[in-house]
Amino acid sequence: MHRILMIALVPLSLLVLEGCKTVDCGEGTIEKDGKCVAGDSIGSAACGPFTELEAGQCVPTFPPTVCDDDSTDGEVDNSTGVTTCIGTGAGFACPPPETGKQTICGQLHDLETGAPFSDPGAQCVRCAAPTATGACSIGIRAVDAVKFAMNPMDPGAVLVTGPIYLDDCGRYKVPDIDITVLPATSPFVGLGIDDANPAMQGPAGTTNAIGLSTPKVAGLALKDFEGFIAKNSTTTAWTASGGPPISGGMFVGIFRAMSTGLTNQAGVTITRNGQPIAADDHYFVATQAMRTTVDPATSATGANGTVLVTNAMLGEGYTAAPGPLPVECKWSAHAGVSLPFILFVQVFRPVNATGMTCPL
Repeated sequence: MHRILMIALVPLSLLVLEGCKTVDCGEGTIEKDGKCVAGDSIGSAACGPFTELEAGQCVPTFPPTVCDDDSTDGEVDNSTGVTTCIGTGAGFACPPPETGKQTICGQLHDLETGAPFSDPGAQCVRCAAPTATGACSIGIRAVDAVKFAMNPMDPGAVLVTGPIYLDDCGRYKVPDIDITVLPATSPFVGLGIDDANPAMQGPAGTTNAIGLSTPKVAGLALKDFEGFIAKNSTTTAWTASGGPPISGGMFVGIFRAMSTGLTNQAGVTITRNGQPIAADDHYFVATQAMRTTVDPATSATGANGTVLVTNAMLGEGYTAAPGPLPVECKWSAHAGVSLPFILFVQVFRPVNATGMTCPL
């Protein structure tokens, strides 16, 4: 049985000075056996993050975490450095990747309803093999987001990963994505989502093809990354109500009201390179929480916070005027692309305005 040992130690912030006389010892040190050593009066502020002073030395605040990899997965909190062991039979952990690689974990959502995409009566059991319908019919792969945007059929866009996890609750893990092969000109890693059965990929299957992207960050286990599926009936309803056809592809922007969570933001008009794009943006009925009916007369997001963009090209920048946000905030900026028969989905969130702290 293997065990994983995870611990972050911060070096001593105070040097031991050799060969000092008592009168020569600096502030915060004392003479002991002819040497200057750290004194007990040193404040804990002298120790680095996640350490504390104990007997004159900086030691970890939290004890080392050892996870039993036969029954648990270790999950590191990226903001605190604390590792939690989560039982594989009862929880869903996003374990840290191998050195130099990246892991992405999250939940699939139905793009039309916004609800988690899971099977009726799901037990959150790992998919043993692809099924004809439901969560286990979905296939996920990691891609070079730039190569994928240039040519979705390029086999060179697919990245090597560890064994991908998907369960009947629609939860997924794409571990150990090899981002070392990405050139400096490819700052993003992407996920491609479609039916696992090649014969059912595209509008014919459980979902239209979906593209997602996020910055590449070596060593990061990215948790709660929203994945999506979109049924053919969904995109057909968009077209029937005045929206664009799936044949031309769409960049789907979802504006969230907070820096975390799933609450949508109404009253947002997307911009391309800082300019409105009235000829290429399509919004839904203002009162509609679901993404079902496009309203050609609407020029801003409604209750579902969503816009469909056509004619999006790689290299363009998309964001929005602050609009309903407080002055301390602005909208995140992202690239977007419209690819035939593909929905490229990007979530926009409030971020800090220049020199300010966004409270959302």
